[in-house]
Amino acid sequence: MTLFSTPSRCSTMILLFLTACFATTALISTADTADARQRRHHSASNRPALPAVPPVPQSKPGSESAADAPKPEEKPAEAVQKADPETTPVPEQKPEHDAKPADKPEVKPAEQLGPNRPIEDEAEGKSQPKSNDEDTAEKSDPATSPDRVYQNACPALMNGEVQGEIIPPLSEGMCGERSPLKITAIGKENPIKFAAPVTTNCTMAGTLAVWIGDVEKAAQKSFGAGIESIGTGSDYQCRKVNNGHKGRVSEHAFANALDIMSFKFSNGKTTELATGWKGTPEEQEFWRSIHKTSCEQFMTVIGPDGDAAHQGNIHLDLGCHGKSCKARLCQ
Repeated sequence: MTLFSTPSRCSTMILLFLTACFATTALISTADTADARQRRHHSASNRPALPAVPPVPQSKPGSESAADAPKPEEKPAEAVQKADPETTPVPEQKPEHDAKPADKPEVKPAEQLGPNRPIEDEAEGKSQPKSNDEDTAEKSDPATSPDRVYQNACPALMNGEVQGEIIPPLSEGMCGERSPLKITAIGKENPIKFAAPVTTNCTMAGTLAVWIGDVEKAAQKSFGAGIESIGTGSDYQCRKVNNGHKGRVSEHAFANALDIMSFKFSNGKTTELATGWKGTPEEQEFWRSIHKTSCEQFMTVIGPDGDAAHQGNIHLDLGCHGKSCKARLCQ
């Protein structure tokens, strides 16, 4: 008889088989665990090291320009209301009487603008900056009359070639003169007076100032004396030629003509055209000399030989004759 029986042998064999299975399973599990640990260690060693200080986030390119881009203009409430009146409310406007008037800024005297200074400044003697406006400067100048700002100055009057003054503009329908003069004497070195002031324009006045020099020479030659005064007829008159009802307007209507009638000399003698043209020899010489020199100075000269209307006066004017205004009329 054997030491172990058959049933006992089978149990032992089963127990050994189970023990071997458990051992094999434990060995496989241990190997898998070791292999997993090895793989984790290998991946951790290959991973890049993290920085000690985390980086600061940077803005994306173009974000600054996008931030600085102009914002779309806000449409007024009325425009929004028109676009969508049902969904966009419009604030109600207050009545005008509820609105408070804006306070006007206080203007200090030193800040006052314009050519006229405040009364307070004039009292205190404060000076204001001068205006660059030419018209304002002229009107503020006490030596300039505002009524004459649109008139022309006359060099003959300013240079002493004639004596007199500029007067207000003349205007009578189509007649008139913008810058007329009332002159009392002509000639610069030895002024010759008119028996009465005459009204004429500046061009006539300057021509008369030259003309009187030749007349003085004729007086010295014919009468041996200088001229004391001149008697005149028509100067400025708004009328037609020869006081007619038809025809062209006379140059007298533009202060551009003067009629000479008589002379008084420094020796007391006198001569009138009405009688002197066919008077004494010295008178005839004198008046014809005047007629000749007048035709050299003026554009129109009409004397007793011209027509019946000029038997007692010599008409002088600077009217235009011919297409180029260079023709003269001497009668």
